Amino acid sequence: MKFEKLLSPLKVGNKTYRNRIVSAPMAFGLIVQNPDAREFTYRKLEGPAKGGNACVIVGETDVNFVDAVRIPGFRPFDFAKPEEDMETFQAVAEYAKRIKSYGAVALAELVHAGKEKVPFGPNEDCIGPVESVNIAGVKARAMTKEDMDRIANDFATAAVYMQKAGFDGVLIHGGHGFLFTQFLSPLMNTRTDEYGGSLENRGRFPKQILKTIREAVGPDFLMELRIDGTDHQPGGITPEETGQFIQTVEEYITSVHVTCGIYEESVKSGTESSMFHPHGLNAEAAAIVKSYTKLPVGVVGGINSPEFCEEIIEKGMVDFVILGRQMLADPNFAQKCMDGKEDQIRRCLRCYKCFPGSPEEGYDDLPFSSEELALYVGHCTINPLAHLPFDPDSLPVPEKKKVLVIGGGPAGMQAAITACDQGHTVTLVEKSDKLGGLLYFTDVDIDKPDLRNFKNLLVREVERRDINIMLGIEATPEFVKDFGADSVIIATGSVPVCPPIKGIEHAHQAMEVYDGTVECGKKVVMIGGGLVGCETGLYLQKTGHDVTVVEMLDRVANESFGMYREALVWEMEKNHMTMMPKTKCLEIEPDGVTVENEQGVQKIQADTVLYALGMKSVDCTALKEAAEGALVQVIGDALKPGKVDRATRTGYLAAVEQKDEGPEF
Repeated sequence: MKFEKLLSPLKVGNKTYRNRIVSAPMAFGLIVQNPDAREFTYRKLEGPAKGGNACVIVGETDVNFVDAVRIPGFRPFDFAKPEEDMETFQAVAEYAKRIKSYGAVALAELVHAGKEKVPFGPNEDCIGPVESVNIAGVKARAMTKEDMDRIANDFATAAVYMQKAGFDGVLIHGGHGFLFTQFLSPLMNTRTDEYGGSLENRGRFPKQILKTIREAVGPDFLMELRIDGTDHQPGGITPEETGQFIQTVEEYITSVHVTCGIYEESVKSGTESSMFHPHGLNAEAAAIVKSYTKLPVGVVGGINSPEFCEEIIEKGMVDFVILGRQMLADPNFAQKCMDGKEDQIRRCLRCYKCFPGSPEEGYDDLPFSSEELALYVGHCTINPLAHLPFDPDSLPVPEKKKVLVIGGGPAGMQAAITACDQGHTVTLVEKSDKLGGLLYFTDVDIDKPDLRNFKNLLVREVERRDINIMLGIEATPEFVKDFGADSVIIATGSVPVCPPIKGIEHAHQAMEVYDGTVECGKKVVMIGGGLVGCETGLYLQKTGHDVTVVEMLDRVANESFGMYREALVWEMEKNHMTMMPKTKCLEIEPDGVTVENEQGVQKIQADTVLYALGMKSVDCTALKEAAEGALVQVIGDALKPGKVDRATRTGYLAAVEQKDEGPEF
């Protein structure tokens, strides 16, 4: 067996995990109060269980509706009296039933956000270890002993609720700058009473919570603790202190989940790592924590590779791995490891499509409210089945068709893969000599190894199927007409827009950097600071060029938002790129660019000038007309220039002849 350590069983409390793969908390636990959200949420959680995971954890469930609720919109109820709201109880119990039906251990995550709480109603409160103001500008009051006793009891009551609902245990969220971290971190906890100062004092209230829960649920219920190995703040908690704290609570908990960071700096502190963070960024901290305890220790954070999982378990750094976003990218991760098909795993890009950030984290550029976010969480760029509004297993068996897919980019490849799996006879036509479309740039860009892996996976998936691949052939209207397909899926993509700027002949389109058409000099000016301009500019900056990005809008990467935009701009800043928002390009000359902004008109010297000013769909009108009599569907950039998530989603939906009525963020 290739992944002998990863796939070996593990004793946790009184349970035996069938392997060392745990699904991190996903979905907001009470979202199933909404009947419209239930089925796709259940599918999201049962997928990893069906896919072979040892343990699957239902996401955040706030322990009360006064000072713990982090996302608004959930219907309050009394955890102590489940019979008073049996609809909610039965909906929550269904999680456990479905997860356990596939042989996985079912846990529910319990949360109190402490000072990160944003009051949403008149009777709601915001409390923390000390009086403070959080990132949302909300004032938190200092907790009293009475508050602590009440909240410890709230955790215990919620845990008993989950026990009655059929869960095998609970995961206590003690990380990410929430209540546990606020008390444990000397940076956040500056109390001068018995709850502040020494580690023993700072850990007193978290220990009280865990002790109260254990006394309520008895000895056999699993109690796992998610905790920061470090909060990545100067003067904050360290892995050594975390390990020492774990020693004091070993009698109450059954395992430790090591994470990192704080909620109000999610990207920079690594709570949800970006593509610019190393994979497995918490492994070293987890190894330190593990050295302090005999309990099983797991690690979460940017892990998308079974090879890495095997390595850190074999080295004794951790006992198990916890996969979050990777479980959305490919819930069959474990089964593919068992079957020796690791090259078929869709490996997470860490692009934040699934969770772009929330208003409570201070992101004010999000195109959704907190309530909409709760319904949206769980989409995926590379897995078009994630968060579908329908059950893909319930689709009727289609009538076999002759399908022609035009275009071998990500949209076309996904459409061909899905259509073949549906039993159709599929031909994929690509006018270039290779598959991949615009994703060819990932072969060069140093920040896109995971996207390159995905591009290569799609190519392999097409090639291993019985799909007729025709490279170097342009699908002309005559070709389409003569082919006589029952279904034509057009994925002809998009091309760059050439702007009417004076002197544009002295500039090159940004993507030409990747195909070898242009070799850039030392000083580069990028006209256009959208995603293409910023990401291409960042690649050039990292490979020895001095890049200035000129953007007319108020900010660069404006079409992005939330976590990904923060991660990208932060990386640009760290690499000392020059960004000039609110700046108009007046003229391009052989030796530079003349621009205008609030400081007036100025000349920026450049050895090379590039532009990235948008894309437009390739006109496919003639192809559609030539396919008269067939079912014609236009997908990906051919429908509307967009990102990879739209390509894979529209490709899949076209192949199964379904519509996606969900929001597009």
